[in-house]
Amino acid sequence: MHQTAPNAEEIFLAALEIEGAEARSSYLDEVCGDPELRRHVEHLLALDARASGFLEPPASTPTLTVEAPNPLEGTVIGPYRLMEQIGEGGMGVVYVAEQLEPVRRRVALKVIKPGMDTEQVVARFEAERQALALMDHPNIARVIDAGMTASGRPYFVMELVRGIQITEYCDGEQLSIRDRLELFVLVCRAVQHAHQKGVIHRDLKPSNILVTVIDGEAVPKVIDFGVAKATGPALTDRSLFTCFHQLIGTPLYMSPEQAALTGVDVDTRSDIYSLGVLLYELLTGTTPFDSESLRRAAFDEMRRIICEEEPPRPSTRLSSLGVTLSTASAKRKADPRRLVLSLRSELDWVVMKALEKDRRRRYETANDFAADVLRYLTDRPVEACPPSAWYRLGKFARRNRLAFGIGSSLAASLVLGVLGLTAGLLAIARERSKAEERLVLARQAVDEMYTEVAEEWLADREQMTPLQRQFLEKALRFYTRFAAEPAADPEDRHKAAQALERVGQIQRAFGQTLEALSSSERAVARLTALAGEIPDRPEYRRSLSEALGSLAQLQGEAGRIVEAESTHRRAIAIHGELRRAGADRIESEELSLLYWHHYLLSEVLIAKGWGNAAKREADRAFEVAGQRLKETPNDPGARHEMALALIENAKFSEAFGRPAEAEELLRRAVAIIESPVAEKPAKAEYRAVLALGWNNLGVLLMNLGRQDHEAERLDDARAAFQQGDAVSEQLVEAYPHVVRYRSFRAGTLNNLGYALMHAGRLDEALDVHRRCLAIREQILAQYPDVPEHRADVSFSLGSVASALGKGGNWAQVLELIDRAVSDLRSALAASVGNSRYGDRLQDTLRRRAEARLKLGDHEAAAEDAHEMWHGGIPNSNQGRTAFNAYLTLRDCLTVARNDPELALERREEVADAYLDRARAMLNEAERCGAMNATGTVIVQLVTELAASDLTEVRDPVRAVRVAEGYLERHPGEAELWKALGLARYRAGDGDGAIQAVEEAKEIKGRLTTPLEFTLLAAAHASKGEMEVARGYFERARAASTEHWMSDTPQSLTEEAASLLGMDEPTGAARDPGDESRSEEM
Repeated sequence: MHQTAPNAEEIFLAALEIEGAEARSSYLDEVCGDPELRRHVEHLLALDARASGFLEPPASTPTLTVEAPNPLEGTVIGPYRLMEQIGEGGMGVVYVAEQLEPVRRRVALKVIKPGMDTEQVVARFEAERQALALMDHPNIARVIDAGMTASGRPYFVMELVRGIQITEYCDGEQLSIRDRLELFVLVCRAVQHAHQKGVIHRDLKPSNILVTVIDGEAVPKVIDFGVAKATGPALTDRSLFTCFHQLIGTPLYMSPEQAALTGVDVDTRSDIYSLGVLLYELLTGTTPFDSESLRRAAFDEMRRIICEEEPPRPSTRLSSLGVTLSTASAKRKADPRRLVLSLRSELDWVVMKALEKDRRRRYETANDFAADVLRYLTDRPVEACPPSAWYRLGKFARRNRLAFGIGSSLAASLVLGVLGLTAGLLAIARERSKAEERLVLARQAVDEMYTEVAEEWLADREQMTPLQRQFLEKALRFYTRFAAEPAADPEDRHKAAQALERVGQIQRAFGQTLEALSSSERAVARLTALAGEIPDRPEYRRSLSEALGSLAQLQGEAGRIVEAESTHRRAIAIHGELRRAGADRIESEELSLLYWHHYLLSEVLIAKGWGNAAKREADRAFEVAGQRLKETPNDPGARHEMALALIENAKFSEAFGRPAEAEELLRRAVAIIESPVAEKPAKAEYRAVLALGWNNLGVLLMNLGRQDHEAERLDDARAAFQQGDAVSEQLVEAYPHVVRYRSFRAGTLNNLGYALMHAGRLDEALDVHRRCLAIREQILAQYPDVPEHRADVSFSLGSVASALGKGGNWAQVLELIDRAVSDLRSALAASVGNSRYGDRLQDTLRRRAEARLKLGDHEAAAEDAHEMWHGGIPNSNQGRTAFNAYLTLRDCLTVARNDPELALERREEVADAYLDRARAMLNEAERCGAMNATGTVIVQLVTELAASDLTEVRDPVRAVRVAEGYLERHPGEAELWKALGLARYRAGDGDGAIQAVEEAKEIKGRLTTPLEFTLLAAAHASKGEMEVARGYFERARAASTEHWMSDTPQSLTEEAASLLGMDEPTGAARDPGDESRSEEM
């Protein structure tokens, strides 16, 4: 295709991108055949040079067009006042600016240079503006606003990044190689985000990656997308031409395909090359090609060097630095010799893969590049080298120096074993002399290969590559054949059983749950027999305990939670036997295994609804975690387990009425897990626990905010959920196919939706709940046979229905809840005994009954209530289930009495039937609540007995008896003291009511809710203390105005107003059916 010769403007723009006078002159020699054209371009370059001087005032000479001079400090552009110039490029000038409205803050404003508003320059400027506008990533400068100056020059506004170049920051802080690599990974994540948005940067270099410090943490920010290119739709509607022989980018960091000027389209792998140059410089302090040599080279020679010459490896380059090596080492806190050795091999491989001339041999994506760096940081085999057995076994040896004491001959045998992964090796080993020894070596080799590579893949099994799957299939065949070999020797039987357990792990990774269960059960059976026959070999029982842990997890995943409980208890009992038998001191790894048995058993018992038993196991897990952390305080794994133990115990502290203790535990958990996250950023499970801590803290704060009507608590809850969601989003972005991270994020979004509902932000809440539902429906579509995913979808359907119900869309609510009931019944049928699903079914039935009542179908609603009582699973929530059923029947009764379409005789008949059932349920709620110490049920029950709208069930004396009896055992329940105050007032005991509210204040620290103030107003008024009563009543009015949901019975408000001769305060009555579906995880 014929290319049009470039004009002066295009040549000028291309020349601006070339550093060095000689290279720029060579370029002009090549493209400017006309002397007049050459003089014109040089004149433009001279003007630009004068305009770009930081120490000189703006040029006052005429520019290309008649235009006002460059804006100075104090100039106002739109709502922004320019304060100082902080940067300048070929197209634009960057200022610090103060935003004047609607908020005041400092920002960065980039405006096109005076005289540069030609079509080509404006197109490129707009392309940069649009590229940045597409981004939403913490490591990319964010666009805030855009517009035109009064004279028509485009500008855009970004967040102000007060940072320094990444290389300068690393040298100034003397960051180690590890710290530099961890910072580099964040840059890769940002570039990956840009690529996913369809944008190639094309000019990645240290000056375009600034590091700022936020809360003590270094945060890199990628800036300057001035030469960015779209991989999909154009970034701007204007035509943006790249002229003939125009270099885009900075030569030192430019990919060969950028320098070649052959017309080959540049893709995202060009940025991978630039990232490779950046990493080279971070590691060595210099670029792959010497900057002075490139600067002195003629234009074509510079391009030839980039395209053809192979740069030295980083370790080789360091070795050749001579005197400057000591300086580079000091800036990296390393001895010169150690620094060179640390780069040799793996880091050399990683960098040189990114710098491949053939882009097909580079990393495919920035995420792949980051993943290989993280493999190096976590002592895993990097992908940048041939996957030789020597190399992988060497990695194993470095991670296990104490345990891996083998000589060269055995190492060679191990490599032979790896090469003989298939069943043929078994046949060869049997035919040779010393067959048993060879067989052992073969199995050891495969074991070590399995430990080296497979366990990492199994952790993220949803995103295995075909090659990884092929290896695991071979390993599966090997272990299956090995386990099937007849063996009489106890040690051979032991190894065969372990091989069978490995078979189960691989089958689980392949989604073969039933097969995995069968293999795991057979492994347990073999180890049980072996440990029973030879009880003096503790290692056999330890292996049995480990196998039982694997089996219990499989049983739990299959919904067989009763069996999972039994299996965990067997494993724990084995640990007890070993200790009683005087086995050696439990090592850290065994403490970890014991911890997980207690922790997972606690989770199983929670699912069964056995709260007290679950609390005992959580306490034991906490004790074991504490012991391990004491012995290995710097072990990230020990801190991870302690954080989980704290989170688990916080659940029980909240459930047993100790919210302050629960909050302290959760905040400790978040603080403890932050250091492992920082130390091991590649360890996804650590970040998952951090997200879990924030989520559960948000649930606690949301419950407290609702209970005490404290808007600040609700704000804190939303902030905690947003923190958790941010961490979860990072996990999902890094591991998009790992279901548990997607599922966890959905749970956090569900909670955030409820927090927004409680703040009255219903539209936002509905949007968040719908996002949560979409995630869960996608997961269910992938895994339709997993009960947990079906239950999760039902929870989200209920959440969306709650938000719609607030808007009165009851027909749509009923449609959603019908689906939720169906899904929950399916999940419950597939996971018999799971009380969590049973509880949710009861709550969902109540919601359906409410919707049916709103639509006038009160008899169908009554049937839902009947099923709630008779269909529930007996558990610690039985009192709540019965009480909710009672509330639903009460609503049915109210509707039946006021239904004008029912004949009077039929109305009374229906009402009597409902009332008889409601009384029975009220009695059941009292019995279950008192028996199982469920404080929330007792509070609801006492409040209902004290102030029910139904005279037939109102019984304040009974309410006082129930409350006082419970408070004798649990005196710290502030909410129950308030309910007792209401009951005493209704029973005619004003002084007793005041005393009860004061007890609640003593526990909480202050009074906050409308009920507390209204109750005190009514009690003091009943005693004739009118001034005091009026003060409390005004405070009740203020509290009702501040909180969108009141906790005060309307009859009490009316009575207090009547006693004081005041108007009734207006306030929204609480919806008794409104219950959060918050999810602690």
